[in-house]
Amino acid sequence: MTTVQAAALAGMSPASFRKAMTRERQRGRDYRQPPETWPDGRTPLWDADAVSAWDAGRQRRNNRTNRKEQ
Repeated sequence: MTTVQAAALAGMSPASFRKAMTRERQRGRDYRQPPETWPDGRTPLWDADAVSAWDAGRQRRNNRTNRKEQ
């Protein structure tokens, strides 16, 4: 799946998704398909199952529900 599709699956903008995936790679986790499957060798494709599992396990910030009632 493309970055735009993966970002939509995770409910994020493509830029936020790319930042999150950069952080994950720094932690040693890579959710991309093998580079030989990429269309031009530079544009990553994402493993749909891995991205779905990552999304299911991540903590989301929701400022509306975290605020105390005033």
